[in-house]
Amino acid sequence: MASHIPEIREVAENQITTVVAEDLEIKGTIRFKTSVMLKGIFDGEIFSEGLLVIGPTAKVTAAINTKTLISHGVITGNVTANEQIVLKSTATHNGDLQSPFIMIENGAVFNGACSMDRAQPSSNTANIPVSTEIDHPQEESAAEEISEPEYGTIEEENKEPADSY
Repeated sequence: MASHIPEIREVAENQITTVVAEDLEIKGTIRFKTSVMLKGIFDGEIFSEGLLVIGPTAKVTAAINTKTLISHGVITGNVTANEQIVLKSTATHNGDLQSPFIMIENGAVFNGACSMDRAQPSSNTANIPVSTEIDHPQEESAAEEISEPEYGTIEEENKEPADSY
């Protein structure tokens, strides 16, 4: 079964519900359901059921849990996104990323670990017992070894019989 890759289009600032301006510095916890763009400085935690956009002038130090993240700025902290993470070419990220889909554009700086778990348990295989025992064929004599196939040399294969003149 193929996984659906979410399509992330560039989002215009006027399409975002809330924009936190460049000259704001905020410490604490942000919770939202729609979309937020951070352009200033933020230190704390972010919990979102929607889209989080980190602007190119933003400096964020936070643990982030969101549906989708698009970063153009600087993030220090771990990010978990239920749908997708996009690090644009101007982004710098120091921390781990966890999401089923992660895109890092050429030019972005990423220092951390990625985890992209897309596994979904199938209802057909959920109750199938798994054996941890391995059947080993009975060992026969040690003289029986696996040998590589013998190949002739190119000269032998192309050699004409001596009496073919």
